Order: sequence, then C-alpha cells, then structure tokens
Amino acid sequence: MDTNQYLEVFIDESNEHLQSCSESLLLLEQNPEDLAIVNDIFRNAHTLKGMSATMGFEDIANLTHKMENVLDAIRNNQLAVSSDLLDVVFESVDHLEEMVLDISSGGDGKKDVTATVEKLKKLENGEPIGEAEVAVTPAESTSTATSKLVFDDFEKTVLEQSVEQGFQSYEINISLRDDCLLKAARVYMVFEILEKLGEVIKSSPTVEKLEEEQFDTDFSVAFVTQEPANDLMQKLMKVSEVELVNVQPISISKVSVEAVVEQEEVVEATPAPAPAPKKVVETKAPQKNNAHNASKTIRVNIDRLDILMNLFEELVIDRGRLQSISSELNHNELNDTVERMTRVSGDLQNIILNMRMVPVETVFNRFPKMVRQLSRDLKKKINLEIIGAETELDRTVIDEIGDPLVHLIRNALDHGVESPAERLAAGKSEEGSVELRAYHSGNHVFIEIEDDGAGINRDKVLAKAIAKGVVTEEASLSLTNNQINELIRFYNK
Repeated sequence: MDTNQYLEVFIDESNEHLQSCSESLLLLEQNPEDLAIVNDIFRNAHTLKGMSATMGFEDIANLTHKMENVLDAIRNNQLAVSSDLLDVVFESVDHLEEMVLDISSGGDGKKDVTATVEKLKKLENGEPIGEAEVAVTPAESTSTATSKLVFDDFEKTVLEQSVEQGFQSYEINISLRDDCLLKAARVYMVFEILEKLGEVIKSSPTVEKLEEEQFDTDFSVAFVTQEPANDLMQKLMKVSEVELVNVQPISISKVSVEAVVEQEEVVEATPAPAPAPKKVVETKAPQKNNAHNASKTIRVNIDRLDILMNLFEELVIDRGRLQSISSELNHNELNDTVERMTRVSGDLQNIILNMRMVPVETVFNRFPKMVRQLSRDLKKKINLEIIGAETELDRTVIDEIGDPLVHLIRNALDHGVESPAERLAAGKSEEGSVELRAYHSGNHVFIEIEDDGAGINRDKVLAKAIAKGVVTEEASLSLTNNQINELIRFYNK
C-alpha cells in the first residue's frame, strides 16, 4: 500500500494527538487521581500508535507502545501518578513531537530513544527512576492464561446442554506477544476464527474491554465446538503476534459459578430449555467500529485556498464588468441577476476568508508544557494564564508568530519573574504569573504577554545602551522612563 498520499493527514493528526496528550498531562499533574484524564491520554497514544504502525514509522509506534503500557498500568491501579512518572511521559511526548517534525521535514522519523524506553520499562515494572521511587499499589495480575473462567447459572446450563448435544466445551487461554502493537486487531482475528468453528460462550476480560484493549497480553474464552483441541490450537497459532495458545476441556462439575453477576455480563434466560449452543448465546466478537459519526470537517491544503481566492478575484473582476454592462443596458432582469450575483459573491468572499482563519489556540496550546519545563529548570513557580485563545488569525500569520512568542515568554520567565525567595522577600506570593492574551481591536489583533515580576531594570538597560554606544551619557540624562524602556531592544545585541 502506498502510504505517501496519507502522509500529510498523518502529520496533522499526529500533531493533534500529541498536543492533546500534552494538555491532558498538564491537567493530570493537577488532578493525579482523575483516571478519566489518563483514559484520554491513553486513547490519543493508542491512536497514534496504530497510525504510525500503519504508516511504517516503527520508532514512533514502539515508543508510543511503551508509553501506553505505563498509562494502562495507571488505569488498572498498578501505578500511581507521580512527578517522576509525569516527567518521563512528558519526555516521551517531546521525543514523539521531534520525530513527527522530522517526518514533516522529509525525514524518516527515526530517533534514538533508548534511555527514555528504559525509563518507561522501569516505570511499568515499578522500579525506581534515578533516586525517586515510583509508587506502586498492590494489584492482581491481569494475566488470565492460568485462571479459570467464572460462569453464571445460565452460562453453566448452556455448557451442560452443549455436552448433552455432542459438543465439547473448552477454556482457551491466549497470550499475545509483549510487543504486539494492535491487540484489538489480533483479538478480532481470534474471534473470527472461533466463530467459524463453534460458539464463544464467554470471554475474560469482556468483549468490550478486549475491543478497547483494556488488558495486558492474555485473555481467555469459553468455547463450544465439535473441533478437536489440537486443530483449534494450530489454527489460532497462525494468527500473527499470538505467542501461546492453551486449550483445556472444561469440566462442567468443577466450573466456578458467580455469586453476583456483573451487569455487563448478564444474559437474560427464559424458563424454556436452552436449544443448541449456536442459537442460545450470541456473544458478539470484537468488530471494527464502522459506526462513527460522519466527520463534519476536512483538511484543506492552504495552497488550494490561495488558488480558490485567486479564482474568486477573477470572478469579482467579471462581476464588475457585468455591473457596468447592466447599468448601460438598463435591462430589469439583467439588473436583478447582477444584483443577486453581487450578494452571493459577497457571501462567498466571507466564507473563503473565514476558511483561512485559525484560532490562536493552535499556537498558544504549546506554551503550558514549555512553561512547566522552564519553571522546573529555573526552580521557579510560575502560573501561565491564557486569555482569548479563541481569537482567530489568518493561517499564514499563525505560522509566523510561534517563534517570537516563544522568545518573549522565555524572557518573561528568565528575566521577569523572580525566584520564590526573592518574591517572598518583596512581599509577593512565591508563585509568579505570566499572562498571554489575544484580542481584537478594530481590524487588528493584539497579542500581549504580561508578567508580575520585578519589571525592567532601567539602570542596567541604560548602562548597557551607553556601553554599546546606542546613546551618549549626556543624552541619557534627558531620557524619560519610557524611552529607556525602549532601549531594551538593544540589550542583547
């Protein structure tokens, strides 16, 4: 399959998923007990893993897979969220962003991330990272390869009647390879084989959890068939990335029966005797989800919008000529048609211009993670507040303002906001504040950055300007405070 045609979509969607991961990680840092946030990060990582594996970018897929394992351990209460854990996951996201950037620049997306992968493995195993210990909470193993399935009364009845009708009941324990990237796809292939050979009575974990990959590498099914056990094993072992298949007969007299049946596993039974297995239980195998709502957005290359705008400009010129001809001929029907064409073309112009508009949020969203890391590096406590992220700008402007804003925010953190000790000594709270805001004013959009730090040291700026020969010492005596502030542009030159 030629994947080059999908490369642009892959890059755009990868950046969206990574941005969403960064935003969710920042939220998780503030709410470490909120597993809904962990689920959001997991879904983004899982989607990125599948996309990159499909496109052939194995380094991205492998790193995302390791990151996904750590997130899954958090979801299953095997790991607790800690500062060290978040640092490693942030580090992984940074690497992934660099790899996607390399691909967008024509590279192959390869990067040596061995050190980060080792950290993720240690986290997954509950081992310490550096000097910090990762908090681990006791949890049962998610492996079901050696465990026995637990049945409710109805399921036990089905098994008993299946045996009476000449069927054999098996517990099939399947283990996928540790490096399996698309677990749900492998489960789907297993169920597809089984459904051709008999009937699945029950699975552990449940079908829904298997579809969502909410399991480690092992799962079990109760299966009714007339096929020999060896044939089942051979056919299932042919599924790619299946490492082990264990088929054991189910002893009806020894099956465990649930005292309380979970809601998601309840099967309504009727008093009438259960017929043959294939008509009694209709356990649905994992299916590829084709029922997503139709997307209401499409990605359009900005070059195509430029072409569309150029064609529209030609249309406006012709519209002007028609208006001139119409006024000369003074033809009522022609006048009405030209007037309607003017209204429609005006609406069309607004639509084309709005298609090029993008919220500054697309640029602003990268800064919370940057501020978090810089704050830690500088040993400062800084809160970034973003206002007006919904303000829209032309896409070409959006592409240009990112780097200047990075420079301004770094300056605010480096030179504006003081250290916690200095702020406390000055009677301030130890946490500094940086405000990034965007707003419309007339036909202009203003983007401002403000911090509550010590402000500009005018004496240092003036001394530097005199030393560089920007102003003379004599002239400096007559400068106002605002004029001295303006000299800061020469400070680092």
